[in-house]
Amino acid sequence: MITFRQRHPSVPLALLLSVLLLTMFGQSPMLTVPAFAGAVLFLTAIGIRGLSPDSGSTLKSVLGYLILWILVTVTNPLFSTGGATPLAFVNGRPYTLEALLYGAHLGTMLIAVLLWFRCERSLVPEENRFFLFGRIAPKLALLISTVLRFVPLLRRRAAAMRNAQTAVGVYDDPDWLNRTKSHMTTMSALTTWSLEHAIDAGASMKARGYGLPGRTTYRTCRFGAKDALCMIAVVALTAVTVLSLARGGLHYDWYPSITTKRPDGIDRAGVIAFSILCLMPFLSYLKEEIRWSFYRSKM
Repeated sequence: MITFRQRHPSVPLALLLSVLLLTMFGQSPMLTVPAFAGAVLFLTAIGIRGLSPDSGSTLKSVLGYLILWILVTVTNPLFSTGGATPLAFVNGRPYTLEALLYGAHLGTMLIAVLLWFRCERSLVPEENRFFLFGRIAPKLALLISTVLRFVPLLRRRAAAMRNAQTAVGVYDDPDWLNRTKSHMTTMSALTTWSLEHAIDAGASMKARGYGLPGRTTYRTCRFGAKDALCMIAVVALTAVTVLSLARGGLHYDWYPSITTKRPDGIDRAGVIAFSILCLMPFLSYLKEEIRWSFYRSKM
């Protein structure tokens, strides 16, 4: 159902790199908002259908992302006193509107980047990463796969250990100091377990001949005509966005006051192109969902 998984892995990888780099280095809310919206729509769509590797935790993490956004937004004016519109004074330092809005932009950009890394796990499966980098840089491919898998695996193991410790009454001690020591002991065991698993995985891959010349891959992908069309679309949309950024049409000056160049046709085209780029995974999934619903109605 997720058509980008069916494309050659270089296509979704190029899309992900384009979106991440433009979002992080574009420094424009006209790029940050489409990146955030595209990631939310795609993760929500595949999360509802249970197609995401961590679909069950997508909605649960909304509160964490909201707290992170509020934290970055509220604390930025405490460190940056630039801006011409003071809202208040904290210890004699101005708390400015411009710094507050820039903090909101930074928080949105940070969350958008984190969400697109979650999209990566659905768009580029593990076997596709090994196909792309297994022959060129096998150690790098193994490292990337291990790191991206570490967080969800750590979460599942932590839940299992917490349930086991709760069942035997470890956390029933009324003394908060003893409970804290129990949590620290559990965290230490969890960290040791995870590190040992990473070492065992590396030793297992080495024993199987991973990285040796002539070793075949689990999955063989061919770059076809549809892959070429998708790649051309990604490159073209990225080029239009870069051109708009190079002309300064999407640039924002936050200090001392918020100023920006009046966008012209090329600048608007850059925003539209980047929005389409961010929405490509969601639109691709939506197209397949509509097709599947249509075929199912004909049965």
